[in-house]
Amino acid sequence: MTESPPRILADIRDEAGSIGAEVAAAGLSARLLGGVAFWLRCPSVRSGPFARDYADLDFAVAKTASQPFRAILEGRGYLPDKFFNGLHGATRLYYGAPDGQWSVDIVIDELTMSHRLDLRGQLDGPGPTLSPADLLLTKLQVWEINHKDLEDAACLLADHGLAAGPLEANTAGASTAGADEISLARVTAVLGADWGFCHTAERNLAKVAELAAAEPPPGAGHDVADQVRAVQAAIEAAPKSRAWRLRSRIGERVKWYETPEEVRH
Repeated sequence: MTESPPRILADIRDEAGSIGAEVAAAGLSARLLGGVAFWLRCPSVRSGPFARDYADLDFAVAKTASQPFRAILEGRGYLPDKFFNGLHGATRLYYGAPDGQWSVDIVIDELTMSHRLDLRGQLDGPGPTLSPADLLLTKLQVWEINHKDLEDAACLLADHGLAAGPLEANTAGASTAGADEISLARVTAVLGADWGFCHTAERNLAKVAELAAAEPPPGAGHDVADQVRAVQAAIEAAPKSRAWRLRSRIGERVKWYETPEEVRH
């Protein structure tokens, strides 16, 4: 008897986990980001003041995995936006559920909004989502950050500890980050190479601390203000690239962030 293909589940959060399981079974370099990824990672967002509904799924996919990932979505019944995908397919893809209940937005190799977050080599970690460090960076890079982004970042810092080393590094004697920890090595490596990204992230970290002081995440395992101070200290102490140092001399005299246009589907 031939096994029937998986169908789209009724709850977007269950659907995210089911797609993630298919991705893992296929060994694809593809991971969830966006609001549902934070829901899967952070108990603090599941109830209380930060709980909300979700209208889309967001994935980051390696270029080499884009075709088999598309096959997974189409096998589940998602419909491609052929015009959008033909126009932007080298960097982004868009799919919709047949009944319009939600959409799937896919970025390939990198997330580019106010700044560029290169995700190559970061899409094979444990679990269905990006690592906690990369999830944090997806929010800190938004110049015009909104309340939901701040909430997600605050809950991530409330629910996950910090680790000095890289995720699952194998260097003998090195301090490494577990799958549920925020790798400061990853955060500082990204921000230490790009002054503009770093400047935006530092501004947003202060906003995260302000929000958490006014609206503490429920059941937090970590004090968000302490977490923010530790991240800020790590950024300050980390080595900076020559390009970072040169750009820092110019400062805010030249615009350091992009304002992405809304992409129509």
